[in-house]
Amino acid sequence: MVEKRADGGESDANDALAATIDDRVETYRDRLFDLLAQSSVSTTGEGMEAAVDLVIDVLEGSGLDAERIETERYPVVYAERGPEGGESAGDDGDAVGNDAPTVLFYGHYDVQPPGDVDAWESPAFEPTVRDGSIYARGAGDNKGQFAAHAFAVDALVAADAFPDATVKLLVEGGEESGSAGLREYLESQPAELADVDLVYVADGPRHAVAGDDGVRTGVPTLMYGNRGVLSIQVDLRTANTDLHSGNFGGPVPGATNRLVELLASMRADDGDGIAVDGFHDGTAITDADRELVARIPDDSEAIREELDVDRFVTDDPYYERLLTRPSMTVNGLSGGYQGEGMKTVLPARASAKLDFRLVPNQDPDAVFEAVRDHLREREPRVEVAKHGTFPPMKTPVDTPMADPVRESLAAVWGEDAVELPVLGGSLPAAYFREVEALADVPVLVVPYANHDQGNHSPNEHLDVDCFENGIRTSARVIRAIAER
Repeated sequence: MVEKRADGGESDANDALAATIDDRVETYRDRLFDLLAQSSVSTTGEGMEAAVDLVIDVLEGSGLDAERIETERYPVVYAERGPEGGESAGDDGDAVGNDAPTVLFYGHYDVQPPGDVDAWESPAFEPTVRDGSIYARGAGDNKGQFAAHAFAVDALVAADAFPDATVKLLVEGGEESGSAGLREYLESQPAELADVDLVYVADGPRHAVAGDDGVRTGVPTLMYGNRGVLSIQVDLRTANTDLHSGNFGGPVPGATNRLVELLASMRADDGDGIAVDGFHDGTAITDADRELVARIPDDSEAIREELDVDRFVTDDPYYERLLTRPSMTVNGLSGGYQGEGMKTVLPARASAKLDFRLVPNQDPDAVFEAVRDHLREREPRVEVAKHGTFPPMKTPVDTPMADPVRESLAAVWGEDAVELPVLGGSLPAAYFREVEALADVPVLVVPYANHDQGNHSPNEHLDVDCFENGIRTSARVIRAIAER
């Protein structure tokens, strides 16, 4: 595969790099398969210890100096390569005679559990290529994406094209279970991150746009942050035992009925907004963000048909609703009889799991308190537990660091990137702001995975061309930042 400029011409400035990637891509695929064959499920601990050592081997095999950093949860792996292979900072974090720019690539080596093994066409930890895609748990989320950065370094070194720049990788082992280890590491104010000029996150699926035939395909994507998330569980007991619905139904409250009423009370009258006092405190969507959203191609009708949805919740523009406003989702409900046939029972217990997707500057902890207070005011017996949070994160869309990323995406993919103010999903990128030296450093999200990667689902897969072009993109970004 040969890189293309945005105008369709072959890239003469990067011929050596492109040829090197072509020559070594089978090796990169083999190394990725090694990563994918190793289970690394952070929620259960399965395979995590062996995975750390393997990640270090892959990074060091790509020309980076890597080290394991212990945390109370799972280890963080830190790696770097400075100009001409030298280290970029001393023990005190001060640059060692080096004014070269520094880019920090973030990723995670842990994965979601495979789930229903019978739903996989090939085993989750036996990477398999079918129809131009690599099938395995973690292929897109996130091993295939963070490995692309390491292989980009390898290719640059092999092509004798490594620029006057410092590349750093930070690969954590707990993204799928709360990022506790990453937070512990960042809260220590690590000296090795003191010289970072850009935090670059390749995670999530690329944005999809509908073509003239209505089929949605992935396109180069640049995002300036991510929505946050708050996950909670709501439990309610209304009596000390289940009761006969005929003998007690009416005067005695049923837990399922009451829980549904409580959840509905958080909905605004239009059925879309969230009617919880204090919920929206701090929200900050700029005019520049709204202008960016307005430029996203409107493929909502293709989305509706693809998902077989008869109508959307609101008539407002699809991406405006998705990316500029928070949302509340009831992920699951339980209570009462769930077996075959009927049982005329008045349930004494019911529970629900919810997530709230948050927009920039909402505070997940403050939102939790607002939701908890709202529910308790209406039902003193309700119990509300916080299960996890990621804060929202936002970089101004006019950051100059977007220019080399935008140019690199166009050069590799042959088309301009679609730009979104935030990723609809959630990442731990906001935690980088806890490092004083990174408080104002741009954090950009540039997903490499195909839009239909199926992360967290059976048959997760990463298209081979996305993997290869991810390597090319990371290499071009490193060179473009150095040239600036």
